[in-house]
Amino acid sequence: MTAPGRPNQAVCDPVGLMVDLVTAVEDHVEVEQIRAVVVSVAGGRAKARRLATALAERPRC
Repeated sequence: MTAPGRPNQAVCDPVGLMVDLVTAVEDHVEVEQIRAVVVSVAGGRAKARRLATALAERPRC
């Protein structure tokens, strides 16, 4: 399970991938704020990986 265009990042660094994806859309929000929200929502490793993959597949939905 990998994100298109970002092989293995959804597995190796799901939080970083989600922060990158959200920052690309919400460029007016501080990166630290985005990271804090991602960490609080992402949960454990498996959930974070699934969420990162889903966001990478449909980042603007």
